[in-house]
Amino acid sequence: MSLFLLRYGELGLKAPGTRRRYEQKLADNLLQRLALAGIEARIERMRGRFFAHIAEGGAAPVGAATAASPDGDSVAGVLARTFGIVSLSPVEELPAELELLGEAAAKWGAVIPQGASFAIRPRRTGSHSFTSQQLGADLGAAVLAVRPDLKVNLSAPDHALYAEVRDKRAFLFREVLPAVGGLPLHTQGKVLVHAENWRDLVAGWLLAKRGCTLELVEQGLLPAAERTALERWHPRLRSHPATPLEELPQLALRRKALGVVVGWDAQRMVTPPAGMTWHAPLLALPPERVAVLREILLEKRDPEGPSGKAPA
Repeated sequence: MSLFLLRYGELGLKAPGTRRRYEQKLADNLLQRLALAGIEARIERMRGRFFAHIAEGGAAPVGAATAASPDGDSVAGVLARTFGIVSLSPVEELPAELELLGEAAAKWGAVIPQGASFAIRPRRTGSHSFTSQQLGADLGAAVLAVRPDLKVNLSAPDHALYAEVRDKRAFLFREVLPAVGGLPLHTQGKVLVHAENWRDLVAGWLLAKRGCTLELVEQGLLPAAERTALERWHPRLRSHPATPLEELPQLALRRKALGVVVGWDAQRMVTPPAGMTWHAPLLALPPERVAVLREILLEKRDPEGPSGKAPA
């Protein structure tokens, strides 16, 4: 069994009832994404965190999770590309006992290159016989006891060990991998995507990141790479045949959609038909930013998250 700590962002700011609903949808989405990738898992919720318990022998390589750029087919890649997750870490779970945590820290420190610097990043939730400061000091001392050649550098260490203690459980990890962020898919209503080219698919992806359910209105043969990629981010993506622009408001009403998404820029923009809300999220973006979003959609670039930063 492998274990991943998952962090979410803005949904934690929602009112309690909305937050619980969004958390449940996020857990459902995680299980669906993992199941579609052939990965057996269990999702656990714990006060501002999710934990993904991954069964051994799954179809995807768990080891890829420790790479700086998780592959889209790895466990970490699937988790990082689930809307609502802002970062994740492969973790080791231990009882919240200083002696056991010190032993684990010493093993971690034993393999650090000679003369390198390190830091302990402690975090604690619940009632304990030790403070967060004491936790960090004790783990740091355990490392120096076996590696006196190492240097402590709290501001810019070569290596960092994170220790997150939650009640009677403790979690140790070495890295924070970026994830896509946003809101959980299927929490913000439905929109139609007027899909003529890859820009429209990128625009749809941005609305999916804000929690919207997408339905494509395919106005012709779409680029296969972007079409396939969008369905990886948005499983079971529904599509409709080509529909004239002026008829889209009627289709949206029949599908109970809240609006229509287009990938227009200033050169392609036209006056849309009345009777429906139109979303053009790429309109004010410079071309280089749109190109970055396209690469993220295609999984050629990591999601933009707090990689390498101390987790919140």
